[in-house]
Amino acid sequence: MRDTVLTQLHAVQFKNHTQLDLEFSPTLNALVGNNGAGKTNVLDAIYYLCVTKSYFHPVDSHHIQHDAPFFVVEGLFNEEKASQRVKVRCALKRGGKKSFTVDDVAYDRLAEHIGRFPVVMISPSDRDLLSEGSEVRRKFMDSIIAQSNKEYLNHLLDYQKTVQQRNALLKYFAANRTFSSEQLSLYNERLCRLAPKIHTARKEFVSAFSPLLQRFYDLLSGGQESVDFLYSSGLEHHSMEELLRMHESRDRLTQYTTVGIHKDDLDFQLMGHPLKRVGSQGQQKSYLVALKLANFALLVEKMGRKPLLLLDDVFDKLDAQRVEALVSLVQAHEFGQIFVSDTHPERTTDLVKRMDPNAAVFPL
Repeated sequence: MRDTVLTQLHAVQFKNHTQLDLEFSPTLNALVGNNGAGKTNVLDAIYYLCVTKSYFHPVDSHHIQHDAPFFVVEGLFNEEKASQRVKVRCALKRGGKKSFTVDDVAYDRLAEHIGRFPVVMISPSDRDLLSEGSEVRRKFMDSIIAQSNKEYLNHLLDYQKTVQQRNALLKYFAANRTFSSEQLSLYNERLCRLAPKIHTARKEFVSAFSPLLQRFYDLLSGGQESVDFLYSSGLEHHSMEELLRMHESRDRLTQYTTVGIHKDDLDFQLMGHPLKRVGSQGQQKSYLVALKLANFALLVEKMGRKPLLLLDDVFDKLDAQRVEALVSLVQAHEFGQIFVSDTHPERTTDLVKRMDPNAAVFPL
């Protein structure tokens, strides 16, 4: 089975790039330049084409170049099992609606594109997985499952929409000093149908993911420490129906749905303790890189093909020992197409040529 390869990238007025035209190596590509040169923005443009949105910021209009009327990002992929190239195009006019097409054909729902071109990004911003709230960790988990499981993505989108509708109804009740259990039950029933399916898929994901995380952490750190990846959910102890019934009064008071799988969380652990509390900077960085490499490995296992791997400024955030371990890891394992950004041209050229003699280097 052929792996997905991005052969060309074209961008107009995307972030700091007025115009960008790049042709890539099918194996390893390095983007080098000073801070602010737009290396990360190139990686984000690639991510956009795979996932229909930015890795870094959810508001599409923020990616239009300052004072420009629109942006366009376009890429040519060698499609899985196909000899011809596939054109993926994303465009947005300021104040307009995002256009996303494949070979000039628009999707009915953008969610249909998720998983067609699988991708994994490793970035300094991944530290948010440790420092921010549970929503960031849920999104990490959901994004992995959704790329290989369309049914899960549809269930998740339906669940999220239902929570929004239920919240709107709770606000309506409060504003009008009224209440109808019959109206609320329509949304409760839908949540009770969807929540167990999402919960089961997440448990299965964590079960498959945890040993991969340990394996990659061992390879990066020398194998002296145990790591874990624990999933916590209210559905472990109660059904969704019970949770909603037990917290109905609180939901009415707060005017939003306070329980459910949209409150689930992940606990990152090192030697049986919270990583955020006991882990050194090096241990935390190794854990986060191992998370993403496990992400990559699981997608290969589930989808039978290799995602694009985007490494944003990773060499600058790891010490020399861990950089060597990562380079050795990439050399020893069969990754697909890789994109690397770095601020040190000499270091990068040396590293990537050791990883792949045929690597392409792009000064920005």
